[in-house]
Amino acid sequence: MSPRIRPLVFLTAAAATTVALTHHRPSLRADDVYRTASVRATERGAWTYVPGEVVVQFREAVRERDAAEMMREAGGLRARRSSFGFRYLLELDAGFQIADALDRLRTMPGVEFAEPNGIVRAFQQRVGFFTPRDPFYTSQWHFKMLDSERMWGIQKGDSSVAVAVLDSGIAYEDFGPYRKAPDFGNTVFLQGRDLINGDDHANDDNFHGTHVASTIAEATDNNVGVAGLAFGCALMPVKVLDNDGVGSFFIVAEGMDYAVNFTLNGQKPVKVINLSLGGETSSNAVRQAVDRAVAAGVTVVAAAGNESAARIAFPAALPNVIAVGAVDGRKVKAPYSNFGPELTVVAPGGDIRRDDTGPDGVPDGRPDGVLQQTFDPDTAERTGRYDDFHYFFVVGTSQATPHVAALAALLYRQGITTPAAIKSAIQTSAEDLGTPGRDDTFGYGLIRPVPALRGYGLNQ
Repeated sequence: MSPRIRPLVFLTAAAATTVALTHHRPSLRADDVYRTASVRATERGAWTYVPGEVVVQFREAVRERDAAEMMREAGGLRARRSSFGFRYLLELDAGFQIADALDRLRTMPGVEFAEPNGIVRAFQQRVGFFTPRDPFYTSQWHFKMLDSERMWGIQKGDSSVAVAVLDSGIAYEDFGPYRKAPDFGNTVFLQGRDLINGDDHANDDNFHGTHVASTIAEATDNNVGVAGLAFGCALMPVKVLDNDGVGSFFIVAEGMDYAVNFTLNGQKPVKVINLSLGGETSSNAVRQAVDRAVAAGVTVVAAAGNESAARIAFPAALPNVIAVGAVDGRKVKAPYSNFGPELTVVAPGGDIRRDDTGPDGVPDGRPDGVLQQTFDPDTAERTGRYDDFHYFFVVGTSQATPHVAALAALLYRQGITTPAAIKSAIQTSAEDLGTPGRDDTFGYGLIRPVPALRGYGLNQ
């Protein structure tokens, strides 16, 4: 029998790695509704230059017919002369690339400069920042720590990029005793797989997977509840943990292969796999599945473990996985978070015994857990129904990991398409904590989405 794996989560401050539930689960109700408005993003907002256009400045001594001949040789189809000098807006023939035209023009005598026709945008109030009006967003200290509003001003998610959540399932549909969590709203769900029960309905019967998925892509600015870090990205529920939060390496490998090979309209949309789980032993089956995923261009993010031990759980310990530890609201290593040489970065995981955070940085009397949507597992156990939704404060490296998976998805959205480049962008932009340079307690440091995304475009 394959070694068992568990989700890496705490519901309370108790020093345990299981998902045994207690009565100390502070929550906010999921049925409050507020009016809000969304900022509309357009495809053109992601462009840096006008396609097929070049600006050319000639020196005054150049004759107009010579200028025309040079522009034709560079691939020009038509040109518009400025009313205020010897400057032209050159539209290229369809067979010519901007880079080739610039290379030709810049070597021609009489050309003062040639450049792409860059795009400008109105600096209205919300350009550069996006503040969702979800009523409980102010309690999501973990997003504020990551400068989420500036991040959303640079990049938001899109359903062309999907994150596969290999976990206990997600509350994504109305089916039998299961209900779709209300704050998923218009979140796009891809066809998942229940590898515990062998069917296509990967519904959550534990609570854990829904909470993790909520961090990644909860519907945002939608009149309800809280926000998701990569809202707009698609989610794929892959159930590899049972209702006790336990699974096996064989099933995890199966789930990874399912996600990597899933095809929709001729495309493979899954770009990130989130593994908020792990085991104490290793597995060749999972190792090979990770290798196949990374070779296929999929970034794998996994939790480091909750034993406060000097070892990184498997599969997070693999070199081509992004291993995630946890910090609390002070940017201090969470007391439960594992550490070691394989640790890549840390992200907010919280400490439910502390209250260091709140709106405007003032403690608010609530525990510093990661606040996201899920159903009440006590109600589910008592009634067999999975429809009593609230907003729960939960802590663990399980909760830190989806913050990193969300950032990876946004980097894919920016056009960075290889797992090595994604990992490098996350590492090199991290906030150095603890001992200067990489260390075993914090890895490369706390993820910083804004520096990671900066310079790769403005999708607004």
